[in-house]
Amino acid sequence: MSDKSKVTSNAGCPVADEQHVMTAVPRSSQLLQDVSFREEPAHFDREVIPERRVRV
Repeated sequence: MSDKSKVTSNAGCPVADEQHVMTAVPRSSQLLQDVSFREEPAHFDREVIPERRVRV
């Protein structure tokens, strides 16, 4: 095994390049097929924050 740590997706699949996003043409918006890049912010977006309880 190599000493380098490998980056994986939420499903456990290895991610080849985590620094660049997939686009149709240079300097355009991100494609929806780039699942590995969309998973990162989705983890924080779906985090459950418990509701505050008010003492009476």
